Amino acid sequence: MEEQKAIERFKQAVTSKDAAAAEQCLNEFPFLAERINEPWFSFDSPAIVAAAAGGNRELVDVLLKHGADLRAKSSWWAGGFGVLHHDNHELSRYLIERGAPVDIHAAAALGMLKTVQEMVGSNPASVNERGPDGQVPLHFAADPGIIDFLLEHGADIDRRDIDHGSTPAQWAIDQPAKCRHLIARGAAADIFMAVQLGDIELVRALIGKDPNCLYEQVGKAPFTSGDSDGGHIYIYKIGSNTRPHFLAAKCKQKEIVELMLAHSSTAQRLLLAFMEGDRAAVQAMLEADPTLVQSLAAEDQSIIADAAWNNQVQAIRVMLEAGFDADARSGSTDFTALHNASMRGNVEAVRLLLAHGASTTLKHGHGGDALSTCVWGSENFRDPAGDYAAVKELLEQAGL
Repeated sequence: MEEQKAIERFKQAVTSKDAAAAEQCLNEFPFLAERINEPWFSFDSPAIVAAAAGGNRELVDVLLKHGADLRAKSSWWAGGFGVLHHDNHELSRYLIERGAPVDIHAAAALGMLKTVQEMVGSNPASVNERGPDGQVPLHFAADPGIIDFLLEHGADIDRRDIDHGSTPAQWAIDQPAKCRHLIARGAAADIFMAVQLGDIELVRALIGKDPNCLYEQVGKAPFTSGDSDGGHIYIYKIGSNTRPHFLAAKCKQKEIVELMLAHSSTAQRLLLAFMEGDRAAVQAMLEADPTLVQSLAAEDQSIIADAAWNNQVQAIRVMLEAGFDADARSGSTDFTALHNASMRGNVEAVRLLLAHGASTTLKHGHGGDALSTCVWGSENFRDPAGDYAAVKELLEQAGL
């Protein structure tokens, strides 16, 4: 029991990037140093990988002093992560100086063209070699010169990773220069990329090719992770259940929104008005057809759960006023709006949902009610904008 408590203290210190606390644990409990490379952290990572991913050089130095292995990797099923497989490139270069081994994925990420060339020269198949998450070098490369070199030597431009079933261009949806370069080189483009990039002509072309692209949704085929439970990379980059109209509005792409609406159904226009909390637009549409809300599919009414996750209080208010089910569940997670708001510590959203009769006792797919979800969120999700104590009090006042 004491040993487990020591491990938990050490894990907390590393997770919190507290180098002094980690040093104290390692000095106080010598067995921790002996087991310092065990996969105690997220994604089955050893401490040194977790610390490197966190970008804390002081903590990394403490771990190295106590015997952490720079060659250690996570034992993640889809492909292990090492100390260089993160976005803290300055720290990566420091770790290389300390002896961290460089693979083709790290070399591609760090812009080490000569190293990439040498690796491909000695092993041509490495251009499509699987690495962390089952990604290939193109998933990591950002420098156009490295991208072009890999493509010229046989890299598959649309090779999907194993964990998220997503292409290099999809992984780069939040890296405009890389995403555009890959599309220019022939990568398959999709409506979410086009919207995120603000490329109205690409949006127009995609609608012309397949008008149904406007009805795509993150988490629904083809934007899923296939056989993996990891979820498509867009869940993490642009949000679970995101739809093209919602993304365009979020990105303030007014011309793209107008283009989309010109090719959209009344239901799609109504859903966008709800998500924007546009009471006047909603009322105008409902005056023209009072049955619109009742005619929405359950999946469409589930956008109230997405609004709760994003703390869009005005959107929730307009939906509830129009007759949305306060207990509608998110299609991808089976969480209700109250579960989502509780997870994030979104006080005003919780207050509003409770006032409209949201159930405090319904359970989601993992077996938790609103209160247990709030507690879990406070310990694990830790939204810095959330007020978990206030949410807990509201839920207890409601009878939990």
